Amino acid sequence: MSKALELPDDIVDRLLAVGRVEWGTSLYQTDKKHVEDYSDTLRITREYFATESEETAIHGVYLEGSNTVLAHTGNSPNSPQHARILVGAWNQLVDWAETQARSEATASEVSQ
Repeated sequence: MSKALELPDDIVDRLLAVGRVEWGTSLYQTDKKHVEDYSDTLRITREYFATESEETAIHGVYLEGSNTVLAHTGNSPNSPQHARILVGAWNQLVDWAETQARSEATASEVSQ
């Protein structure tokens, strides 16, 4: 593999440790119920990783330069790497989409 396309070793290790993922959704419910459920998820994660403090950072994927959340990866010790993986994959897809759009625009101009 070309050096430019190689992933950092820690990212390769984390990807292989987690394996394939899939899209999912919650039940339709009120904001209040979502917050209650998410609070329970945070507690379960703290307990699983034996995190003593209730004060943890929540990592995620945000629109560049904003506080708009696209996805939260959670509060586990692995959450920062999971967010980095998702951001890298998303941004690579954006780069590919921009390249494709430029290519299609150029092909359209040439055919006219």
